Amino acid sequence: MAKKVNISKEQVKKNIENLQAFMSKENLDYFYISSFDNFLNEYVPMSDCHRFYVTGFSGSVAETLVPKSGKVKLYVDGRYHEQADLEVDLNIVEVVKVPANTSLSSAMISDVESISPKTLGIESQRTSLNTFKKLSSLSKVTSYLNELNEVIDFAITPKFSPIKFIDKKYRGSDTSEKLKKILGDSDDAYFVTSIDSLSWVTNCRGYHLPNLSSFLGTALVTKDKAFVFVDKSIDLDDSVSQAKSVEFIKFSPEEFEKTIDYISLNNKIDNVFIDPSMTNAALYQSLINVFGDAKVVEKEGGLVNYHSVKEDAEIVEMKRGFNLADTAIYNTINWVKDSIKAGKEITELDLYNETTRKYEEQGSVEQSFNTIAGVGPNGSIMHYGDPKADIKIKADDMILLDSGGYFDGGFATDTTRTFMASDAKPTDKHKKIYTLVLKGMLQCQHAIFPEGTKGMVLDGFARKPIFDEGMNYAHGTGHGVGIHVHEGGVRIGASTLPVKERQIVSIEPGIYLPGFGGVRLENIALVVKDENNPGFLKFEPIVYIGFEPSLINEDMLTAQEKNWLETYEAKCSELGRSFRN
Repeated sequence: MAKKVNISKEQVKKNIENLQAFMSKENLDYFYISSFDNFLNEYVPMSDCHRFYVTGFSGSVAETLVPKSGKVKLYVDGRYHEQADLEVDLNIVEVVKVPANTSLSSAMISDVESISPKTLGIESQRTSLNTFKKLSSLSKVTSYLNELNEVIDFAITPKFSPIKFIDKKYRGSDTSEKLKKILGDSDDAYFVTSIDSLSWVTNCRGYHLPNLSSFLGTALVTKDKAFVFVDKSIDLDDSVSQAKSVEFIKFSPEEFEKTIDYISLNNKIDNVFIDPSMTNAALYQSLINVFGDAKVVEKEGGLVNYHSVKEDAEIVEMKRGFNLADTAIYNTINWVKDSIKAGKEITELDLYNETTRKYEEQGSVEQSFNTIAGVGPNGSIMHYGDPKADIKIKADDMILLDSGGYFDGGFATDTTRTFMASDAKPTDKHKKIYTLVLKGMLQCQHAIFPEGTKGMVLDGFARKPIFDEGMNYAHGTGHGVGIHVHEGGVRIGASTLPVKERQIVSIEPGIYLPGFGGVRLENIALVVKDENNPGFLKFEPIVYIGFEPSLINEDMLTAQEKNWLETYEAKCSELGRSFRN
């Protein structure tokens, strides 16, 4: 298990008091603190997540608004409504439970608008350009770089492993081919700040952050070369010399503008495209200083629209990785069942650790996110990430296991199964919620839809069986999967993005009942053409792990759903991963 960073409620309170004293000295009414690092990553170690230090909340995503006096406001989505209440001191932190159809950023900005603070502080390196612009339109924003380091005792960043080049068999096109696809013969450039996009275009990996195969850096990408900027402290493996059309430039932060300026003078560059949601405000200002306002052009999505559509070699490698992960998950579930049957005492933490071991047995080099191992009532905490050594697994427990890993190619896997700890008979309530979720997953997985269909439309396929029983789930139905476990470019949920052929996406409906337990069933699927209907697409599952027979109420399934299930289970049985007798 990755080393857990702990912070006491007393320390959180002291951190808030220190920050508010700083704000008083600086004449700030509010201070906005994001969950991001300087690269605006989704998964940031708690040691480098400044929001954690002023809330104590350990979830991956949240927004934070600190007033000059009174409670800190912590904005969380439905995945974390229950978890946030359990983790924070509600006497000093107000948990704002943002509904599923509202983004955290818009909820926070709406509050800023309603309270109209005269002055607001931000950490410009950890604030996206989009958020900076919106906040600046509502109040006078003062940007800070490293000043909070003198106010709060943040942890020191550890040394990173060397950046390595990966073999062509794992990733498809060379960088020169990717540059041609992106820019053609134009003299435009992209400034790449998303580290999964950076890893994709350079064909390199670094595993610089827990649960991510990518490396920390940025890049100016032209039609001829990717100029990659990494901190001087980061080492390069010898294999990086094989990365043609890639030039690594090691620099100190104060040298950044000078380095960029040198490249701009020696290369013809018309426009520099940036993704305003993934470019921090400080970096944007530096680019403006070098290229001028007119040449820095906002372009949502950056390179993600290119790498979300997979090449043949990437699809082959991702299928191979999921096959290995499927075996790890299947073996983990059997380990639980066999242990309980043998009368062994195992805990929630044992399950968490055993999951990692089972992945390692299949050749994984890292988990692709912090394993969720929720036993009994803890299954209702959607992103439960704190498995307990004192929670013993009982024969009649229903368990939610959400896990993923990285294998040789550095592509993420992600799969969820909910199962019974033994052959103990589940209650009718367990069976009902499990079967409703299964129906939703089957309906979405077998959807046939016209090219150009938006993710929000497909979301309805998964939710309808659950809606029909007056239930819902407070998270999206699916996300893209690639170098990072959450990849942009595709989403099944409140998304207007069209789902495209060759994208890889999760399908993961759920039902969560606090105090009782939760069910989530997640398969990953490749979007393919429907051979029977020209102009239509469908999903091809690339996860094959059988479902829990004892939790399925066959009477709740339609004839079509039964047929779909039988076909899927037959494939799982063929691969040796079915739980049917």
